[in-house]
Amino acid sequence: MVTSDLTKQPLKASVTENLLVLWSQPWMESTTTAIKLQQIWLETLNDATRHELDFFATVAVSCNKLTSCMLGLEGLLTPSSMLSCYHEITSDMTEATLKRVHKVSKLSDDLRERIWCEI
Repeated sequence: MVTSDLTKQPLKASVTENLLVLWSQPWMESTTTAIKLQQIWLETLNDATRHELDFFATVAVSCNKLTSCMLGLEGLLTPSSMLSCYHEITSDMTEATLKRVHKVSKLSDDLRERIWCEI
């Protein structure tokens, strides 16, 4: 069987393919970094949203307690029962607000830490 010399020579990439490779590798690396940074930002946004939903859940429970107290579903309506109900709701809301502020203040530190870990 006769083989030609052309089949034995390795194929050479054209100049444009080499330029494409030289351009695409750094572009892909920068794109990957941008995607990772966007993922970090979205995770932080997700955490903030989750903290807000926790707070709204506490607000909903407190509103339910307040409605029950005002309608007398918790027992006889007296000034002392209303006062204890208000104090309970106020302490729940104060605790939820402080927890919310604490979690939100940690978000910027967490975001910075995530970015530095990525870099």
